[in-house]
Amino acid sequence: MSENKIRQRHEIPVEDTWKLEDLYVSDEAWEAELATIEEDKAQAAAFAGKLGASAADLLAYLTRMEQVNAKVELLANYCMRKADQDTRNATYQAMSGKFMSVVVALGAACSFETPEIMAISDETLEGFYAAEPGLERYRRYLTDARRLKEHTLSAAEEKLLASAGEVTGAASDIFGNLNNADMTFPEIEDGQGNKRPLTQGTFIGYMMSEDRVLRKNAYEALYHSFRNFKNTSAALLNAQGKQLKFKADARKYNSTLEAALSRTNVPVEVYLNLIEAVHQNIDKMHRYVRLRKKLLKLDELH
Repeated sequence: MSENKIRQRHEIPVEDTWKLEDLYVSDEAWEAELATIEEDKAQAAAFAGKLGASAADLLAYLTRMEQVNAKVELLANYCMRKADQDTRNATYQAMSGKFMSVVVALGAACSFETPEIMAISDETLEGFYAAEPGLERYRRYLTDARRLKEHTLSAAEEKLLASAGEVTGAASDIFGNLNNADMTFPEIEDGQGNKRPLTQGTFIGYMMSEDRVLRKNAYEALYHSFRNFKNTSAALLNAQGKQLKFKADARKYNSTLEAALSRTNVPVEVYLNLIEAVHQNIDKMHRYVRLRKKLLKLDELH
């Protein structure tokens, strides 16, 4: 990238771009693969009511869904990386949106999975492992899923939540488009008076520069630009908070924090203790900053 010009996508040498044809040779090939998810959805839905019936049924379902999830991951990477190449490109934004609709529908079709796995008794599940050694491959997955039993809803309720995926993800999607496509930033000057283009891609490089004027101008220009959208940003943050609270309440968590940490099996106490440990030792940080200011011979640091 030239220091004074942000190149358009078509100006970047091919060898410096993602080789997405390694995933799918063309958009048409991607579309054809996406269409097969409809059959995958039907096959998955056919297992409804059977996961606790036998070890063979449970193994067949988990094996099939592992294959489907691998396909979904490839589909996701292709369309999302295409959209990332230029977030202003409506074609690939639409492709990404189409993919999300298909995935949400697939999730709704498979929403019976968690309640049915939860309904299998520990004794029965151990019997399944003995009857079908292939299930050992999925023991960790099943164990992790079953620890969330008290936060799992009925099959109908799980399907309803899964179907609402696009709605509950709207705030995040809208912010992504605002942040990555619609936001523009003014040119800034470095310490020598040279004009520099400012984007979120160039910002970090500027903030690591030895040029203090460049760092200051980059910081202020970027955040002043965001300030122009403070009401929109606040509304999006509020919407995001509400959807997180809705999901936490629906799944009977005590807080959105507990719901978020539950995904990685981290107790709330561990998270809060970490923050408290930082607070109790913040004086070391203050001492470091005072020493840094003294050595750099500056009146203030930012």
